[in-house]
Amino acid sequence: MKKLLISFALCGSVIAGSPSLDNITSSDLDSISKEFSANFVHRPVSPASPLGDIIGVEVGLVAGQTDAPKIKEISQREDPTADNLDSLYHAGIHIAVSVPFGITGELIALPETELGDVSLKNTSFGLKYTFSELFDLPMVDLAIRGHYTSGDLNYSDRIDGVNTTISLDNSTSGFQLLASADLVIVEPFIGVGTVSRETTLKASGSARIFDTTFTTSQSSTVDGSSTQFLVGAQLNLLFLRVAAQYENVFDTSIVSGKLSFKF
Repeated sequence: MKKLLISFALCGSVIAGSPSLDNITSSDLDSISKEFSANFVHRPVSPASPLGDIIGVEVGLVAGQTDAPKIKEISQREDPTADNLDSLYHAGIHIAVSVPFGITGELIALPETELGDVSLKNTSFGLKYTFSELFDLPMVDLAIRGHYTSGDLNYSDRIDGVNTTISLDNSTSGFQLLASADLVIVEPFIGVGTVSRETTLKASGSARIFDTTFTTSQSSTVDGSSTQFLVGAQLNLLFLRVAAQYENVFDTSIVSGKLSFKF
């Protein structure tokens, strides 16, 4: 299997992780979609509270790791030595703006990043409404969030002796119910929701990446939905915000962190 290195300059690390895909079945595609979608769901790693009573702005970085045992298993069918693909990684610039009435707009973006024959980009949007502002609850914030993500991964591989471009186009959308506690310095938070996904896997050229009992096409799309659970905490230090979060969606575990500044 060809190892591809994707440089996430935004978080100062180099990440390995694009598998060689061949003889993909319907079940394989669904597993790839679940883990890839879980990795790129919109996650600002933030509590339910707004950024201010009037207006507030937050700018920073989010990054994390997603378990990917199925992608590793699929890769090892073609290359048994592929032992470093049991995780996917995400990173991006995080910007959030709160306005009156508890409304917060959120953006997480990884601009198109290229290294050699690899191209990756991902953008997600969220809109959070902290409806507990209507009730003036002491030390407790409640919110709902709607979100949407679009991402693309393209890379070159050699399949069946043929140079092939592999493309993964992915989108997710969903809603969350959030609750957090304002303990002055620390804000623990929890959330539940539902997320829908759609993933298209396609290959250029004459090489076939799908099992012919599944499809003879060079492109196939799969979709699905899942409940979502998340729990985390944010540390508020003057203008600095540091947060961590655990999440499970599409039967996949994700850990993420955030480092940001609030104005």
